[in-house]
Amino acid sequence: MVLCSIGLVSGLAYLDLSRSTQENATIRLDRAARTAASMLHYGTNESFNPVFADSGEPIVIRVSEASAKELLQPSEKLDGLIETIGKTNQGAANLFSWSSETRSFDRFATTVSHPKGEPPPAFSISEGHPAFASLSAGQPYAGNVPVQGRFRLAYMTPIVTDSGKLVGAIAVDVGWADDLTLAENRLKTRMASAAIVILFAVILVGGLFLRFELRPLRRLAKTADELATGTQPKRIPFTDRRDEIGDLAHGLERVTDLQDKLHKLAYTDPVTTAGNRARYFSDLSEALQRARSGTYSASLIHLDFNGFAKVNDTFGQQAGNRVLLQAYARLANIFGPSAQIARISADDFCILLPFDSKGAIAEDYAVQAIDMLSVPFQLEEGEIRVEPSIGIALLPQDAEDAETAHRMAGLALRAAKRNAGARYEFFSPPLNDRVQSEMLTETLLRAALQTRQLVLHYQPQVCPADGRLIGLEALLRWPHEKRGLIPPGEFIPIAEKTGLILDLGQYVLESACKQAAEWLQAGFEFGQVSINVSPLQFRQSNFADTVRQTLNDYGLPASYLCLEVTENVFVDTREQLVLNILSELQQIGVQLSLDDFGSGYSSLNYLHRLPFQELKIDRAFISGADTHPQREQLFEAIVRLGRSLGLRVIAEGAETAGEFALTVTHHCDGLQGYYCSPAVPANLIQSQLQSFRATLKASGLTSGSDQSSKKRA
Repeated sequence: MVLCSIGLVSGLAYLDLSRSTQENATIRLDRAARTAASMLHYGTNESFNPVFADSGEPIVIRVSEASAKELLQPSEKLDGLIETIGKTNQGAANLFSWSSETRSFDRFATTVSHPKGEPPPAFSISEGHPAFASLSAGQPYAGNVPVQGRFRLAYMTPIVTDSGKLVGAIAVDVGWADDLTLAENRLKTRMASAAIVILFAVILVGGLFLRFELRPLRRLAKTADELATGTQPKRIPFTDRRDEIGDLAHGLERVTDLQDKLHKLAYTDPVTTAGNRARYFSDLSEALQRARSGTYSASLIHLDFNGFAKVNDTFGQQAGNRVLLQAYARLANIFGPSAQIARISADDFCILLPFDSKGAIAEDYAVQAIDMLSVPFQLEEGEIRVEPSIGIALLPQDAEDAETAHRMAGLALRAAKRNAGARYEFFSPPLNDRVQSEMLTETLLRAALQTRQLVLHYQPQVCPADGRLIGLEALLRWPHEKRGLIPPGEFIPIAEKTGLILDLGQYVLESACKQAAEWLQAGFEFGQVSINVSPLQFRQSNFADTVRQTLNDYGLPASYLCLEVTENVFVDTREQLVLNILSELQQIGVQLSLDDFGSGYSSLNYLHRLPFQELKIDRAFISGADTHPQREQLFEAIVRLGRSLGLRVIAEGAETAGEFALTVTHHCDGLQGYYCSPAVPANLIQSQLQSFRATLKASGLTSGSDQSSKKRA
């Protein structure tokens, strides 16, 4: 309180002195400016005519256009007049002439003298001087100006002709700026010294007192620091006090409880009580940071369940959560307390195993985990089975940061899923190379779609009995200028994985319909054009509308288009949804074909209920069937099955005369394969058919009529 009172009184005194000093300096400067203007006016027989503002200070000095040059040059009269002005104002006075060439005010008369009696040095006011901007604009300047490393309080008035042309300036000052505030500065120094002495005394006495009184606060602050760094203190001190310190201690105790709850919410998976994604990446980053020291290593296991979405779809999310909870309990039992287990999303678990540099521990645990998780889960809804897959990365060998480590383990996991024989895989550089290659292929494929580099080739479907053309399957080809012809087996899986298959499917649909419409217009009897439909494309809610719109755009009757779907459409898709989409397509009038029959799902339960018109037998059933009686019997049985259901039966992949003869013997409706023709550009279809019919005629494999697809007039 004493310090505040002293400071208040001293501050008021200082402010009053400062205001008085400033007012005195302003008054002196104003008087000096007026005096200089008046003396210049009368001392030159009114050649210089000052113009004053309403408040009395000169704002400009005018001279006649004719006498300006003569007046603003060195002369004994002006030197004497300037000397008188300086003595009258007890300061310096200077006259300047304006040079338009150098854009500067050059001094030609001054009260400044050289200590040795020599002429004063040349001086100019140019760009960068505080007064230059005002003077060059024809405005007066009042303020501090630099002189010999210090500042002088000056007033500068521009000199102009009657027409307003700038010709010079007069400057007067009232002394050094710091001399004008000498008393103010002296008081400031004394006040500061007194304040320092008083403050030191108060701090010394008060510090000793506060040191004793604030000792509990320091302990509580240390506890708060521990909380801030994530360390949970064993107990909060001073909770037994009944004063403000006790209240603060109770507040920290509540903060501790809240922090513990928030920590669990932020880093714990609510379904399994394992660590969550945030906990996982935090632990992984910490492990990699320790590994950089060279004294720590670990293995990272990434585990998930194949087709887990079916559990939620079939039994509900609550049942799925109970499966995940039991799965976590099994994992915790296998890996033990030293492992850090986290559920990062859906059915994805990541386990960090410390001190496992070569992955031997991870491999042993992976085998145990696969065996244990493959045991059915017993729930009220029934027995549920899941199929786990595991990817393993070694740290820090495989990655030096958390994001890369997680990606490497994920790559190993996807490799395990692709490799049906192995349930777990270790990361290896070729996996990363393959991903990079897939990314490059994806980029090139997007560019190829935009620039329409992809083309359609067509493979004929012929009637084995007489060799006539009954249809054409449109097959996508990608000729690349540097990589040559990129096979569909390389880019189609990538398109399906990235969603590009939707754009590819639309591209094929439009191109095939356009070509078919051109064939119709030209009179070429091609039967029907078939295109493959991806399961992802098939599941689009607007797929049927897209097909209808494309047919309308190119004027192609629906009966000339056949959509081929594989049995994979039934994987992860409800049968009723498939039936609805097929029924909608059937209403449009397009033909529907079940492709690669026998290679996948192959449920006879749905085959008789779905509106297919065509059944395409997978090549695996005709390959070598002409030389193996048991294979021939199986092939014959599938043909009979299709025909008994009223379906048109097409055999795919006949490559030899014996396999072709087999389709004739068992009365297949159609045949497609290299024996007839490979897929060729549209303009080569008819020549390929002529070559095939010539081969048939020479071999005598068919006795049917040699009908051909003809051009109509």
